[in-house]
This record gives sequence, structure tokens and C-alpha cells, in this order.
Amino acid sequence: MKSGFYEQNADNFAYITLMHGHENFTHAHFHNSIEILFVTNGEFVVRGNGEECKLVKGDIFFADNFVTHLYRSGENAEYYIIVMSDIYMNNFRSVYGNKIFPMFMTEHKNETDLIFSTLAQTFKEWKNYNSLMKHGFADLILGLIARIYEPESIKAHKEGLFIADVLRYIDTNYDKPLSLLSVSDKFGYSPNYFSTLFNRYTDMSFREYLNRVRVRETAAMLKTDPNLSLAKAARLCGFVSLNTYYRAVKSNPPEK
Repeated sequence: MKSGFYEQNADNFAYITLMHGHENFTHAHFHNSIEILFVTNGEFVVRGNGEECKLVKGDIFFADNFVTHLYRSGENAEYYIIVMSDIYMNNFRSVYGNKIFPMFMTEHKNETDLIFSTLAQTFKEWKNYNSLMKHGFADLILGLIARIYEPESIKAHKEGLFIADVLRYIDTNYDKPLSLLSVSDKFGYSPNYFSTLFNRYTDMSFREYLNRVRVRETAAMLKTDPNLSLAKAARLCGFVSLNTYYRAVKSNPPEK
């Protein structure tokens, strides 16, 4: 699965996708959409809003809007992931109001067979699904989950929203001379506390995350304009020199 950051495409109106795969190492990312991970085999270490949990076959992870989350799977892992814009939650909210699923659903894995069989069958025909069928699928999956895991009152995640704001800020200002000190100061936090919080939510340092964004954007810029020199693309994306770019790309190779 693609390494995320701020996944803007997932914020499109009426966006919904159903994915299936084996093994998954997805860096910290967020979006104004719902993301649900269903583990069908192996183990996943999942971190959501700074909380970490190990999931196994039959477990479910639910990320609400703007919840920063990341995945690290074992070698034999298999999964389904649904990402859907908020519009697909309308019928759910008409029934449950201001409630949502627990983030980690691990207590009733022996009761999730129907959910997983529905995912498998739907995935086979997903490319043929029209918009009405996709809405029905979303309602069915949410209803099946709610039958097993009682929705609960939404918990305030002040720190999670803060981290989402920070990641969005980096994503739109990576070409500027950002530093841990300047960004922590902008958001009104001490550098030490900011660094600790950032690591807990993203599983990487501020500098590592920033370099990942810059490497990604440099690769995208070169792909868009093949005549652009690497040195210029790197500089336009915030690197002060080719040496700093090479050091960053060695640790954060661009995605193919």
C-alpha cells in the first residue's frame, strides 16, 4: 500500500475504495475520510492517534476523520481496507447519532466471519459496482460491524487533531526552511514536547518525516518535468543541496 501522509485524494466527495493485499507497511497518514482495516491473516501492529495495538486474524481497526494512523504487518499478513468519504456514514449516523466504533475491535473475532466473507465476495466484483451498489455495500459493512461492536460516544482527540494540523502544514510548506524549532514554535509547543508527541503519533522523527515528504515531492516533480535537473528539483522541494538530498533519499527511497 502506498505510503501516506496527508491523503488528499481520499477527501474527494463520494470517494470509496476497497483494497485487498498481503503485507502492509504504511507510514503515518490521515484524511477527512473513514478508514477500516480488516485483518484476514497474520499480524498487524497498528497505531492510531498515538495508541498502538497488535491485531490478528478477525480483528478490525477503525480510523475516524483526521485520525493519524499507520500500519506494520508481519510476513504472512493479509487484509482488506475500506476508505470512504464521510457521505457514506450518513445512514449510520441517522441511526447512531454522535457515536462511532471503537478504534481497535479485537474482542469478538470469532463472530466476524460474515463480515470477511462479504468483503471477499464484494472485492471480486468491485470494479463492476456502481454508485448505488457502493452506498449499499458501505451500509451493509457498517451494519454488520455494529451488530458485533456497539458504537460508542466520540472521544475528543485534541492531540490527534493537532498532529493532523502539523502534518497538513508540512505537506503544504515542505519547500520552506522548516525545522523542529520553527514548527514547534508556530504551534505553541516546546521543542521537546512537540518532538515526543510527533514521534508517538507518526513513529518517526520530525526530520525523518519532513525528508520523506521532500523526497516524495522531488520524485513527483521530476516525473512531471523530465527536463528538470535533479539539483533544481531537490532545491525547489526544500533541500539545501544535492548532498542533503542524497542523504535523505538513502534513508527514504522514493516510491516507484
